Amino acid sequence: MVSPKDGRRSPWSGVFAVGDVHGCEAELRALLQKLPLARDSLVVFLGDMIDRGPSARGVVETILELQDYCHVVALLGNHELMLREFLEGTNERLVGRYIYNGGGATLASYADEEGTIAIPPAHQKFFDELAYFHVDGDYCFVHAGLPVDLASIDVARHGEEMVWMRARSERASPGEGTIVVHGHTPHHGEARIGARSINLDTACVYGGALTAMEVHSRKVWAAESTAKAVALHLRDRSDSRRQARRFSGCVPVRVESDGLVLDFETVNYSEIGLLLRPLGGVRLPAGTTVSGVIGEGNGERSFRGVVLRIDGQGHHAVKLTGAVTEPA
Repeated sequence: MVSPKDGRRSPWSGVFAVGDVHGCEAELRALLQKLPLARDSLVVFLGDMIDRGPSARGVVETILELQDYCHVVALLGNHELMLREFLEGTNERLVGRYIYNGGGATLASYADEEGTIAIPPAHQKFFDELAYFHVDGDYCFVHAGLPVDLASIDVARHGEEMVWMRARSERASPGEGTIVVHGHTPHHGEARIGARSINLDTACVYGGALTAMEVHSRKVWAAESTAKAVALHLRDRSDSRRQARRFSGCVPVRVESDGLVLDFETVNYSEIGLLLRPLGGVRLPAGTTVSGVIGEGNGERSFRGVVLRIDGQGHHAVKLTGAVTEPA
C-alpha cells in the first residue's frame, strides 16, 4: 500500500488504528469483526484499553488473540500508566490517582471471589511492553499527542505528556509531513480528522462508539456502545454487595464549603468514600455538603460529598454523592 501523501510504501496491506476501548470487550469484538483484516495487516491500539468499562481483562485477552492472526502494536495510555504505578505501589498519591480514575473496574475484572487481584503472566507482560508511540511511514501513533516535534521526543522527558496532554502546544509541531493519530480526548460523534491530526476517541465507554480507521484510505468503522456505563468497584469480600475496597495512604484533597477552601489528606479511601485528616484546625459539622478536588496535577478529579461524621481524632468521614469527574 502506498501513502497518498508522498508515495512512501507501507509494508502492510492495511494500517488500522483503534481508539480508546476502556474495557468495552463486546464493542471491541464487534468492531474487529467489521475490519477487513489480513495476515499482513497492522492494527494499532491507541492506549486506554482498560478502566471504566466492564471487561478490561476480556479486552486484553481479545488483543492477545488478535496477535495470533495479524500484526498488533498496543500503545501506552494514561490508564495503563496508572495501572503500572498502582501495581508498583511505592507512591501513595499515584495509587490514589488510579483508583479515582476508573481503575476499580479493571481491578475487579482481575479479582477472584475473595477480592485478590491476580493478573495472568501473559497480561502482565502485555502491560509491561506497551510503547509510548509508534511511527509507520507518515503516521505517528500516540495516545494523547506530541508535546514537541517528533524528532525531539525523549520519552524520559515527554512520556507523561504523551499520555496525559489535552492540547498540543502552539509552538510544537509533529514534524514535517507527520500525521498524528491519537485518542485520549473523548467526543461523541464521528472521528475528528484534520490535516495533521486524527482523534479516534469517540467515547465508547460513555455511550458513544468504538472507532477504527484504516489510515491510508481514511475509511472508518464504528461499533456503537451496547450498554450504558456503570460504576464498577473492587469489592472487599465475595459476599459483600455494598462495600468497595478501601486503600490506605495520603492523597491530597482540597475541600470547598461555604466559600472556604480547606486542605485535607486521606487516611484511607475508596471509590465511594473518604476518611480525611484536616491539615488545619477547621472542623466541618456532620451533614455538611462539600465539593473539591482529589489528587493533584494529571489525574486530579472533582467530587461532591457529604460529611457523615467526625471521629475522636478529628478525621472526617465523607460519603461521595456522585461520580468523580475531570475538573472543568
